[in-house]
Amino acid sequence: MIILIKNGNLKPIFNGLLTRFYSSTNFIGVELHTENLKNCDAKLNISIRPFKNSDINALNEELRHRRLVDENIPNCYVAQINTNDTVYRQWVFKHHQNERIAIYFGPIFPKLKKDEAIIEGVFTHTDYRGLRIMPKAVYEILNQAHYSHLKRVIAFVDEQNIASLKGFYRVGFEPYIIRKEQWLFFKRKVSFIPLHSEVEKSYLNLISNI
Repeated sequence: MIILIKNGNLKPIFNGLLTRFYSSTNFIGVELHTENLKNCDAKLNISIRPFKNSDINALNEELRHRRLVDENIPNCYVAQINTNDTVYRQWVFKHHQNERIAIYFGPIFPKLKKDEAIIEGVFTHTDYRGLRIMPKAVYEILNQAHYSHLKRVIAFVDEQNIASLKGFYRVGFEPYIIRKEQWLFFKRKVSFIPLHSEVEKSYLNLISNI
């Protein structure tokens, strides 16, 4: 926040305060049983590598994930194209980080088992969206040998974020739960709601034109 104020960028701060004053948002929980992981070709060649401090704000996202970077919760990855430009970033959290995840995020994720992981902090550079970089990057990251023990991976996506929902679907994720976040006077209530047929039908309609 201090960095944003120094840079004169008050819009993210205002939006954050407004959200915490009053809002209600649904997130679709999607899950991948890793035997169903699908490769998805991007429209650009990408390579995956671990995040470096020099990647901060490389995606031109107004330091959106700076605090999570500072928290140093592994593992964070980026995708580069052949010009060495960074075009994508995401985290993969595993079970031994359960406590740190809960301290940082609060009660918005279920507790992970040893063979489970969470994908979080997905962000594609605005100049490179629509090129299927996200699903290709998710595939390449999860296909690394040190994730071969995973049996299930989950993520939560704002129901309005159609591009990310489609991206997760392309790589093999399917909806399994709804997370509702409600803010009222800076107090947050989080609840998990089982999917019902109408929600699943709506989800399938969203991604049906893939």
